[in-house]
Amino acid sequence: MPKTFTDFFDVRTRQEVETILETSCPSMKGESLPLAEALYRVAAETILSPEALPPFSRSTVDGYAVHSDDTFAASEGFSALLTLAGKIPMGTVTEKSLNRGEVMAISTGGVLPEGADAVVMVEHTADRGENLIEIFRPLSPLENVVAAGEDVQKGDQILRKGQEIRPQEMGLLAALGITRVPVAAKPVVGIISTGNEIVSPETSPPPGQVRDVNRYTLNGLIQKAGGTPRFIGLIPDNETALKQACEDGLVQSDILLLSGGSSVGVRDLTLQVLQTFSGFSLLVHGVAVSPGKPTILAKVGDKLVFGLPGHPASAWVIAHLFVSRAIRACLGFSEGTFPVWDHATVSRNIPSAQGREDFIRARFTMKGTTRTVEPIFSKSGIISSLVAANALIRVPLNAEGVYKGEEVDILAI
Repeated sequence: MPKTFTDFFDVRTRQEVETILETSCPSMKGESLPLAEALYRVAAETILSPEALPPFSRSTVDGYAVHSDDTFAASEGFSALLTLAGKIPMGTVTEKSLNRGEVMAISTGGVLPEGADAVVMVEHTADRGENLIEIFRPLSPLENVVAAGEDVQKGDQILRKGQEIRPQEMGLLAALGITRVPVAAKPVVGIISTGNEIVSPETSPPPGQVRDVNRYTLNGLIQKAGGTPRFIGLIPDNETALKQACEDGLVQSDILLLSGGSSVGVRDLTLQVLQTFSGFSLLVHGVAVSPGKPTILAKVGDKLVFGLPGHPASAWVIAHLFVSRAIRACLGFSEGTFPVWDHATVSRNIPSAQGREDFIRARFTMKGTTRTVEPIFSKSGIISSLVAANALIRVPLNAEGVYKGEEVDILAI
């Protein structure tokens, strides 16, 4: 006789759920993308530099390429007088070597001639005519010069597997002529909204019914974390209909989210339906956080399934804490934890109960070096509190609350 969902209810801490996610998320295959399309994607392979950067020594200022030895004695009172041997046009390499006692005019980014090891800024020189340039200050070797290979050596690691590709990484890849990048494919995250009381946002709900909010909040959160959302359907509290939607979602998705139907109640069918699938294993049923305690985490084969609470704020908090993390784990993201923790001073007392971590919607502000967070006290079904908030305050598991003026952990949202 199969177990009922009440037999399964076993609350886990947030940290326990995070540990479970580390080993339970499906790994994504790699795909090759044009560099212009790789922004904020995650590298699927480690990339080594195919060449040195810069490939030649170049000037960082407008001025004159010199032998630094020729300037050692130069000063405002005792200048060096050197012969102008020519000018180096931008984008070209001169075949003429620089002899001792000579200079060549050069622009920012210009290629140093053979024999030169420094560049004097034009502001520290004077043209005395008859191809004579006076220099008023001494230079050290490689002053105002980026030497060949000083930026990147051939064979250097320039992108780690699991590293997010930001605009600056795109620039480095472009500088090295790398125009296609291997990245992890985005996990497809299916969304099923459940409940007889839920209707499509396009309709005008009759009394007792509400529009589907979670479909859109989850859609946005999935995209922000790096996944591809796919809406599977809006399903009533009907076991047959929900099973068919889950079958469709498991085929179409790498991660499946069911919004609603995860608590211990007469009409809550999520776990009841999931148990019927071959390869089902229950990982978590209940998390010691508020809001969002009645959360399910399961696997069906190699697919990860979340049963999220139905209240918009509860579903959103759980998705922010765990679904975002699961998406990043699927991508092989290696840049620390996600979401990212921060800290601030709380502006008022926050009551809490021991045995759970409370995540309080809040407004974070920073004035100078003062970092303050103002809690927004609201019921889990109040949607406007999410709009007013830009952070979540974490009240620790065994704390009875926090006091005004205490430093607290926060998550940006």
